[in-house]
Amino acid sequence: MARIALVDGNSFYASCEEAFQPWLKKRPVVVLSNNDGCIVAANARAKQLDAWLAQQSIQLGQGGFKAARPTSLMYQPYFKVAPYLKEMGAAVFSSNYELYADMSARMHSLLGQCAPRQEIYSIDECFLDLAGLEVADWTEYGRGIQSRIAQGLGLPVAVGIAATHTLAKLANHLAKRTPAYAGVLDLAALSESAKAAIFATVPVSSVWGIGQRLTRRLHAMGVETVRDFIRCDPRQIRRRFSVREEKILRELRGESCLSALDPDGPNQQIRVSRSFGQPVTQWAALAEAMSAFAQRAGEKLRRQNATCQAVNVMLRTNPHAPDFYQAQATQPLVQPTQDTRWLIKQGKALLAGLWQPERAYRKVQVTLSHIQQVGPCQVDCWASDVGPVASENASVLMATMDELNKKMGRGAVQFAAAGMRESPRSWQMRRSHCSPRYTTRWDELMKVH
Repeated sequence: MARIALVDGNSFYASCEEAFQPWLKKRPVVVLSNNDGCIVAANARAKQLDAWLAQQSIQLGQGGFKAARPTSLMYQPYFKVAPYLKEMGAAVFSSNYELYADMSARMHSLLGQCAPRQEIYSIDECFLDLAGLEVADWTEYGRGIQSRIAQGLGLPVAVGIAATHTLAKLANHLAKRTPAYAGVLDLAALSESAKAAIFATVPVSSVWGIGQRLTRRLHAMGVETVRDFIRCDPRQIRRRFSVREEKILRELRGESCLSALDPDGPNQQIRVSRSFGQPVTQWAALAEAMSAFAQRAGEKLRRQNATCQAVNVMLRTNPHAPDFYQAQATQPLVQPTQDTRWLIKQGKALLAGLWQPERAYRKVQVTLSHIQQVGPCQVDCWASDVGPVASENASVLMATMDELNKKMGRGAVQFAAAGMRESPRSWQMRRSHCSPRYTTRWDELMKVH
């Protein structure tokens, strides 16, 4: 029988902080979103604070994110829960994206050695195709993965094993939430009656790919649990919804139909944006931020060996202010490109048309669209300015920059328009509780005395 494993880091951001400060495992730990806005990660001890809030009859009200609940600290604005976190002795961290990204790369590298094929799904998740491996006990195999990541990186992971991607995702969900499984569950080893009993207790909303809107529609059909959904007629599901929902159903029945990777090629859009740590009023700072985002978007574009043929820039002020201003503009490109120089040039031209000097801006966003794989393209012989894409050296220059940044760390080599990495940037995120970037900065290496 074919087997797929989903390996997922437990409370990944918080676990990365604990890996370098092990004493934190005895304390509640939370990690904040951009600009120290909302709680986006918490370790097990921090999540236990929800029970304390309930005992104190404390309702937190509407949260900062849609997923927030009045009875839970997760996704709530930090200023709301800060007094309670302080009272419970919690450790609070700003998002240390440099550390998390590097730890993610290391984790995925180790996991890639555990199976013939790997599909990286997110910063803390990947699927492993176990076909061809001769393993007597898959649960022990999962425990071996846990041990390898714990020993190599100090990170806890959960492992779900099943016949399809959707079932593996569900197995991982159950492995995390059922203490008896100790973080590893091989669904394929269970009998059909045992799986049916488990599925009868799992809400259909727990299935990978079934969101809130689809859940409401399924509930209207009387489908409340995973077992209810499995019992549906695939043809009826396809007629009422789409082929995607039919594939989810077939996957739950053990028929492999989906992949973690997009079968249609690269992402159709690449979007890079950040809310500023403080309002930006100067053109130079705003242009620098936009250039940095365009540079990052270009890196992502080249990473998937693709080009784009349209650039969009969006600019906005504080959405809660009475004089809220938001505008965006798109520039189609004559030729498809992946050259950061051209992306920055077009982005600046668009930004200049949106800029209003008297305003204080809180966010800028760069979006690349009309994305396609690198390949032959029709050249416009009459175009007066097709940009550096026409240069034979453009791809060599971009590849060289990417390779240097890969070896020496992101931002080691970059365009002057994006500013200097070491110089203060007024538009950078506010990160008042950021831990050291232990693995990517020489001056922030952990010191042992």
